[in-house]
Amino acid sequence: MPELPEIVVISRQMERTLKGKTVAEVSIFQHKMLNRPVSDFKKILPQKTVVSVTPFGKWIVVQCSEEYRLLINLGMGGEMIYFTDKESLPQNTRAIVEFSDGSGFFVTLWWFGYFHLVGKNESHPMTETLGPDPLSLSETDFFRLLENRKGQIKPFLLNQKNIRGIGNYYIQEILYRARLHPLRPIPTLTKEEKLRLHQAIQSVLQEAIALGASDYEKNFFGQTGGFGLSHMRIAYRENAFCPCCGTKVEKIPTGSTSQFICPQCQPFNP
Repeated sequence: MPELPEIVVISRQMERTLKGKTVAEVSIFQHKMLNRPVSDFKKILPQKTVVSVTPFGKWIVVQCSEEYRLLINLGMGGEMIYFTDKESLPQNTRAIVEFSDGSGFFVTLWWFGYFHLVGKNESHPMTETLGPDPLSLSETDFFRLLENRKGQIKPFLLNQKNIRGIGNYYIQEILYRARLHPLRPIPTLTKEEKLRLHQAIQSVLQEAIALGASDYEKNFFGQTGGFGLSHMRIAYRENAFCPCCGTKVEKIPTGSTSQFICPQCQPFNP
């Protein structure tokens, strides 16, 4: 699933490539991903010009004139790829946006995903309930975000209503760099640990963005990024050894997800 670094990279590429282009035609092949009838997309989007493209957690927001926004969430395994030759589109294409110059982009989905059209004065509950952007949080804001919170730190960070854009891929390295066990209760975190966690979130996400995001997700031009396992110290290396202390890496269940940890560097009891 594309997470914040992938969405930031794709949004920047779309902004540079699509800004100023005028929509000519829209084709929809998967109605379940829509928030309104297909006829609305076909009637409203043509002749609209792309004003901007911005990331919003795991969503991409395409501003089409002042009146409408196209909100896209690629779900699990989805891709959004730019094209100049419509004849080469894959069979699992779910939506196509074509521009007046003959270029366009297509969207493929594997498991869920959303393609929503929202008017200027319309609400969009799926994005309006999202938490703050982790890259915009100062230390003070981050401390305030954790204040009086209960529950465990990993589920808290993965909950998009608390903080948007972090998923199970990047949280592996984030918690390792912060030296925190994923199931640590939030009230037990010290000020120093919260500070390490804030720094780890910033460093991992920024590093991934600088490298073009992950090496297993495709960007807007169908290329993969440069952030992979070589940039993660223990993630997805069960039975390997921690490069810091030499302890064997473990894989533990964390609710509906799992986490690779070093039991020495990330003890449950501080």
